[in-house]
Amino acid sequence: MLKDFRKRLKLEKILQGSIYSLSGGLLAAGVMIATFQGLNFLDWYYYLISGGVGLAVFGIIFLVYYLINKVSEKDVARRIDQSFNLREKAATMVEFKDKDSLLIQKQREDAKRSIKVNNPRKLILKLTMASLPLPLLGAGAFTTSFFTHDIVNMLTVETEEENFDDDTDKIIDDIKDYIGKSQASAAFKERLYQILEDLRADLKGDISIPSRFAKVQVAKNEVDVALNEVNTKEEIGEELKKEENDFTPLGDVILEANIESLEEAFKDVIEKVENIYTTGGLLDAFDELIKALENLLKNLDIPSTDANYKTFSDLLAKLQAIYDNVEEKIAATSTPSLINQLISESKEQAKKAIDEAISNLKKDLTIEKANDQLAADVKKLMDQLIDPSTTEDPNIDGGGSNNNQDGEEGEAGDKGDQETNQNEGEEGDASGGEGNGDGDKGEGNGTGAGGQEGEGDGQGQGEGAGGGDGSTNYGSNDKVYTGENGSTEYGEVIGDYQNEASDDAKNTGDDDLEGAIGDYFDELYGEGGNDQTNP
Repeated sequence: MLKDFRKRLKLEKILQGSIYSLSGGLLAAGVMIATFQGLNFLDWYYYLISGGVGLAVFGIIFLVYYLINKVSEKDVARRIDQSFNLREKAATMVEFKDKDSLLIQKQREDAKRSIKVNNPRKLILKLTMASLPLPLLGAGAFTTSFFTHDIVNMLTVETEEENFDDDTDKIIDDIKDYIGKSQASAAFKERLYQILEDLRADLKGDISIPSRFAKVQVAKNEVDVALNEVNTKEEIGEELKKEENDFTPLGDVILEANIESLEEAFKDVIEKVENIYTTGGLLDAFDELIKALENLLKNLDIPSTDANYKTFSDLLAKLQAIYDNVEEKIAATSTPSLINQLISESKEQAKKAIDEAISNLKKDLTIEKANDQLAADVKKLMDQLIDPSTTEDPNIDGGGSNNNQDGEEGEAGDKGDQETNQNEGEEGDASGGEGNGDGDKGEGNGTGAGGQEGEGDGQGQGEGAGGGDGSTNYGSNDKVYTGENGSTEYGEVIGDYQNEASDDAKNTGDDDLEGAIGDYFDELYGEGGNDQTNP
């Protein structure tokens, strides 16, 4: 009874599976054709291979779909109930087909009658909405694949008109100039030059942006490798932090290249040396320092020629020499004065060795910081090489520059004689010279007010200072810079000072002192007092 309905549902599954299979087959064949055309394989048998792959994919998808979606009697019964509104009569009949009772027989007869009155052809075939556009997509991909060769040729012709080589050369040359101005180590700069030249060769004639991007990324990785080869502060810093001793505070300082804190980091070592008062204490203290340095150098996996390594090895050698000298001389003398002299001299020698180590570390860590900055800057500048046609100024600050810059205008001279550092004199109230320096010492002359209130000629001289080289008499209406409040008339400022001085004199109870202060400020104001203006 359900046989005809089951055939109907199988037909539905076949149609649904065919749609999926046709879509997959067309897509697979299209991909194969596009691949062969992209590789310039245009012989007829490549199309035959593509068609064979498409048919194979069609068969596989259809078989898998059909096996997964087999139609059972329960599926048929549920579909009949849904389509003809039989209220689960067919499903109940199938569910109890292997059981027998009077009630089940009555239900089965009723279900059969209800099913017979319905024609299997009226069972509507249902297809999922998502499957309907799939053949169109597959057909579109299959059709488009035949034009892959033409599309590739068209794009190739367009990109061949571009030539990045000249722009690439200019960018690389500019980066090399930038590197040359850096304070980084010579070895690191030479390695960067080589990386850039290798990158120049790799990018020659390359007009593919993805390809250029990949090559630039490889070059950036090589920059990181080169940086790790020349910088050893990370290895030394981490090793110093592993074991607790007098040199442990140096770990974070060296790791971060915190030059300002170097002397503070050596505090424990210096205190240990300063607190030596006996030969036994000296030998014990030096023995601890020597063992700490020996353990550090033993565990470091860096060349002994490295500057930082050499600093610690030199310090170790000097401390060991002092230790050996003390040990030798103690056995030869028992005179207290000679022993005290030996201890004093040994402490001074140790302090000198430590000072030399600090000085060397400052110099070497400064170079490593410059290496870090230069590596970051060079990698940022390399991004211009990915697509030179759209390159913009990366706006790099610091790092590779030679710190050349126009000096800022210096402040006006204090009482005609004030110095500022490394910058040109500030423009005076009249007409000061504008700054023009190169990061060293600027020179400037100004004919304006170079100082605070004062009688006579105010002349400001100094390296990089505002030169108040005029003969201006100041009156109460001249301006003075008062910090956050900006500029204020001299008269107001001096008036405030007079009030403060007078109040202090009153507190002392000295009337003569108060009168003298009043006379002094009258002299500053001139004969006209606060009402005087510029003559």
